[in-house]
Amino acid sequence: MRAVATKNGVAYLGGDNPYAEGPRGTLVAWNPVTGRELWRLDLQQPRGVAALAVLGRHLYGLAREGGFFVVDLPTRRIVHTADLSGICPGFAALVTNRGAVYGVSDTTVFRFDRKTFAAGAVIAGSNGGWFSGPHINADERGRLYTLRGRNLVQIDDVPPR
Repeated sequence: MRAVATKNGVAYLGGDNPYAEGPRGTLVAWNPVTGRELWRLDLQQPRGVAALAVLGRHLYGLAREGGFFVVDLPTRRIVHTADLSGICPGFAALVTNRGAVYGVSDTTVFRFDRKTFAAGAVIAGSNGGWFSGPHINADERGRLYTLRGRNLVQIDDVPPR
């Protein structure tokens, strides 16, 4: 397991299969109170899951090396996929903030459109000097924090409505 997101008491777990056979990326809905799996979905990704975030009825996910998917949680169906390897060549991280989902890769800070799921650069060429893979977080005022080069940066982005 590499990624976790939660909503309404359900933990969504994303992982990778280290074996040569079987699906690479799997999503599992887990009830942490009962310790039981609720459902499982093969994400049809060539690489394992690197990051997850939930916004509204959608679970956003990034697989290693740029695979992007969106799952409609009530129907448990994949409703969108895209190749984001141009801005997300390796591992990535996601966070929800100000009604949007933001991502960061080794090279770019980006935001997803809530209607089209298109990714747009917030900071291109951030080239974070990460040791353990890229990270992004938000404070209580909605400001984002990540690295640009080896410097911590604060981003005050307001997504369109």
